[in-house]
Amino acid sequence: MSKRKGISKKLRFEVFKRDSFTCQYCGRKAPDVILEIDHIEPTSKGGTNDILNLITSCKDCNAGKSNRKLADTTVIDKRRQQLEELQERKEQIEMMFQWHKGLLELDDEVINQLSDFWSEQVPGYRLNENGIKGLKKLKRRFEIDEIMAAMKIAAEQYLKYDENGTPTKESVEYAWKKVGGICNIRRQEHDKPYMQRLYYIRGILRNRLSYINESLALQLLQKAVELDASLNSLEQHAKSVENWTQWRQALENFIYEQQQDHDEEKPEIEGG
Repeated sequence: MSKRKGISKKLRFEVFKRDSFTCQYCGRKAPDVILEIDHIEPTSKGGTNDILNLITSCKDCNAGKSNRKLADTTVIDKRRQQLEELQERKEQIEMMFQWHKGLLELDDEVINQLSDFWSEQVPGYRLNENGIKGLKKLKRRFEIDEIMAAMKIAAEQYLKYDENGTPTKESVEYAWKKVGGICNIRRQEHDKPYMQRLYYIRGILRNRLSYINESLALQLLQKAVELDASLNSLEQHAKSVENWTQWRQALENFIYEQQQDHDEEKPEIEGG
């Protein structure tokens, strides 16, 4: 006779949980009855402690069964089917985790490729740990081609070189800081085609006036366009004003008037 193998507490719990703490022979539940673990194929006939061979039984049903195999296998077949479905779910979950792991590995490879591309734009330099963190943030916000285009533009516009033709450390750091802003600008230009014209108008102000608040200027220009100011009138106004205060007050007055009455014809920008 085969020696009965012990069933661990953890395995007992898994079987009880699977069977909803219900005797699979009579349907009685805990705590109304004491539950035990029964072997579908008796251990005396070679049955194992594999969960597929274990079933929840109340003490009375298990005592009456002895070491004979159940004649009615309806419940057992049902449990086997449920276990097979659970196993299939488990395998699919494992496949999903593998898939997500693969995506993470792909993300890491993309970051490495983008980092290498930046190094190509700034020979002799590589992104440090903080730079890689910043690159990952950019990757979450922008597409790969947007980032690569911004890197190329930043290098072309902001790099300065020493007598040996090597980019200076300061200019490389400055160019890298501009990459995110360039991504934003290009995205805005794509979504709002008029933005390129507004940047041009802001450039007129920057070149003509001794002082401007560039961030506020762009905000006011965007708001004015949203309120139907023409781009031509905004450009002419930028070319005619004498100082920042005059330009800002004119834009703020225009915006205020337009917000008061959207139904009236929109006036052209006039100097203050």
